[in-house]
Amino acid sequence: MLIEGIRGTGKTHMLKMIASKCIDCYPEEKILPVYVSLSQLSEWYDVDLPLFRIHLYANIVNETILTIERDKDKIQFESKGIEKALRMIKSMFGVNSKDDINEILKKIKYINEKLLSDLTYNKEMIRGKITQEVETTAKLGSTAKCDIGQSGIKGSLSCDAASQNKEKSIEEQEIEYIGKTLAYENASLFIIEFFKQLKEILGSKYVLLLLDECSEPTPEAQIEIFRLLKLIRGSASGMEMNYVYFYASVYPPYATKYPSKIHGNPFDFEPGNDADVEYLQLDELTEEYEKFFIALTRKRLEFVLGREILTPINEIFETESAFILAAYAANGIPRRYLQILKQGYDNLWQRADPSSSSRRISLRDIEGAIQIIASNQILTQHRLQDKDIMIIDELIQRIGKRNRKTETENKGKDAPLPSNVYFTIARMQFKELNNLLLQGCVHDKGRTRQKKYYRETGSTGPLLMLDLAIAYQSGAINRARAPSIFKTDLKDNAKAGYKYCHDFNLDEFEYKNLI
Repeated sequence: MLIEGIRGTGKTHMLKMIASKCIDCYPEEKILPVYVSLSQLSEWYDVDLPLFRIHLYANIVNETILTIERDKDKIQFESKGIEKALRMIKSMFGVNSKDDINEILKKIKYINEKLLSDLTYNKEMIRGKITQEVETTAKLGSTAKCDIGQSGIKGSLSCDAASQNKEKSIEEQEIEYIGKTLAYENASLFIIEFFKQLKEILGSKYVLLLLDECSEPTPEAQIEIFRLLKLIRGSASGMEMNYVYFYASVYPPYATKYPSKIHGNPFDFEPGNDADVEYLQLDELTEEYEKFFIALTRKRLEFVLGREILTPINEIFETESAFILAAYAANGIPRRYLQILKQGYDNLWQRADPSSSSRRISLRDIEGAIQIIASNQILTQHRLQDKDIMIIDELIQRIGKRNRKTETENKGKDAPLPSNVYFTIARMQFKELNNLLLQGCVHDKGRTRQKKYYRETGSTGPLLMLDLAIAYQSGAINRARAPSIFKTDLKDNAKAGYKYCHDFNLDEFEYKNLI
C-alpha cells in the first residue's frame, strides 16, 4: 500500500498511528510493525549509492530490533523449532556466537550501529573503500556477492575480511562483512530474507515495514527504495501470505521518481499495480464530505471531553456557516481542518470573556484562522520559488476578476451563474505547476473529476482547482457568500460538466516575461 498525499496531509502521522495500533494488538494479531523514516538518511541522499544502501538497510535492521526491544513485554520469541532460522540469521550477519536470540540480536544491532558510526565519522575513507569493493565485485562477477539460493543467503565474499587481514579484530571483520553485504545491489534481497527468518523466530504472521518520506531522496536512491518494495510485493509464492508487507508514504506521481523501463531503468514500479494507493485528501464534492468532517469533529471532542457528543457542530461552533467555512477551507485535508480549528479556538480565546460559559468558535474566528493558515503554511515563502508566487498571484487575479464579473451580472437573474475555482491548462504545461500542486496551492482534480464540457478553443488538459483557503483569503471568491459557494456553486460547476471552468494558457501569463 502506498499512502499518497501532498505536503502536510498527515502521511507520517498515519504511519506512526499504524505502528502504534499494531504494537498494541501484537499479542492477538502477531503483526510486527517496523517504522523507518527516510528523512534520517537525508545527508546520504547525494552520496554514492552503495553508501545509501548501507544506511537504508542498516537502519531497517536496527529499527526492527529496537521495536522488539522496546516492546519485549508484548513480543515474545518462539521456544522451539527456530534453530535453523537462528543459524541463518547468524550466518547472514557474520556472527559466530552460541548466545541466545536476545544476545544475538543485540550483537547484530551493535554491529550495524558501529558501521553507521564509522560511516558518519570517517565518511570519505569508508566511501572510497566500499566503492572500491563494489567495483571489484562487478569485475569479478557474482562470487563476491551474497548468493541467494533455496537454502537462503550464504555469505560467499571472495574478499573475506579474515583472510585479507588476520590482524583485524573480530569486531572489525564483522563490521566490514556486513558493510560489504549491505552495499551490493542485491542487498534488498538480504533484508527480505532477514524478515523471513525473523518471522520464524518470533512466530509472527508477518512484518509490516512502514517506510516514510519515500519521495524525498534523490531519483537514484528512490529507485533503490522501490526495488525493495517490488521485491516485498513478490516475496510470497502462489497464494501464500507474505512474510513481509509494506506501507510507504509518497508524494503524488509528479513529485515521485517511479522506476520505468521506458526511461532506462531495469524494472517498472507502477502504483495501482505493484501497490494499492490511498490518497489522503477528500474530494470536496463527494456526498460524504461534510459528514466526514462532522464525524471527525465528534471523535475529537469525545476524546478530549471524555463523553458522548450528539451534536458536535453546535457544541463548538456559533453557527453552521463557521463549520462549513472551516471544513471546505481544509480542501479535503483532515490535518488542515484540525489546524484551522485549533487556530480558530486560539482566536476565540483571545477575544472572548473568560467568565462566559457559552463560548463558541465564530465565523470571524475561522476567517482569521484561514488567513493565518493560508499565509503562513500554504503560501509559505521558503517552499515557493519566485516563479511559483508569480503564477499563483496571476491565477488568483484572473479567477477573481471573472468571479467578480459573474457576481455583478447575476444580480436580478433567475438562474445565476456559479462562482468558479476550477481551471484547465495544456497537458504539456502541467509540470510548470508541480511545486504549487505539491504545496497545496493548486489541486489536481484529475483523480476524481473530469471536465465533460469542452470549448472548441479551450484546453483539453487536466482539471485543476485553486485551493479553497487561498481563494477565500485572497478574495478570488466572494467572501461574504463563501459558505454558499462551497455548498452550492462548486456542485453546480460539476453538474454542468465544468462549463464555467477557466481555460488558461500559461504562455500568456506575465511571469513568462519576467523570468
